[in-house]
Amino acid sequence: MFYAYVKLFFRLPTRIYLGLKAEGCERVPRHGPALIVANHASFLDPIVLGCACPRKIHFVVLQSMYEWKRLRWFYWGMQTIPVRAEESDPRAVKQVLTRLRRGDLVGIFPEGGRSGDGVLQPAKPGAALLAAVSGAPVIPAHIDGAWTAWRPKTLFPMPGRVRVRFGEPIRFGAPGAKQRGREEVDAFSRRIMEAIADLASEGSRESDDRGGGKRAAAARSAGNP
Repeated sequence: MFYAYVKLFFRLPTRIYLGLKAEGCERVPRHGPALIVANHASFLDPIVLGCACPRKIHFVVLQSMYEWKRLRWFYWGMQTIPVRAEESDPRAVKQVLTRLRRGDLVGIFPEGGRSGDGVLQPAKPGAALLAAVSGAPVIPAHIDGAWTAWRPKTLFPMPGRVRVRFGEPIRFGAPGAKQRGREEVDAFSRRIMEAIADLASEGSRESDDRGGGKRAAAARSAGNP
């Protein structure tokens, strides 16, 4: 109920103030376990991703977030999964796998933190390793416009045009494959980031096409008496 209330609270502000639109929501499975992975460059990312996604997301967050006493209750109420970034964290892995076995949707920012400049960074191995161990499908997502709306070192987000695009599910290895070596995990990490980058390029092409269509329409209109 707490998650539903928070999502309802942010729904209008994200749509009116940030112009949030979601594309490809039908690619998110309505039931069953899945990992949703997205680029991360702004504090707005978990908010807009959670509002855009048709299902509840159990976000993996840095343990340091729980050290903020004023916000600890919020992360606890959102049923997030804390993880220690500086070392292996078997407890966090166990919590993620438990959520997936229950059929939940777990959200991970594979870069391991905000990129700072809006540019995609190489993925940490965590998301790929969880996909390998669990066998759960991975749903890539790209968040566009959040970094522009709320850049680092700014106190409050500016009005923006934020888009969240979900991609087709991908899986670690071939069906039934047992390989989980470092090379396979690293290769899948790269595949995850390539899928996110492809969604970004897809959105850019569509934006250019719309802009070109508008310019052509304006030119035709200007030529009419």
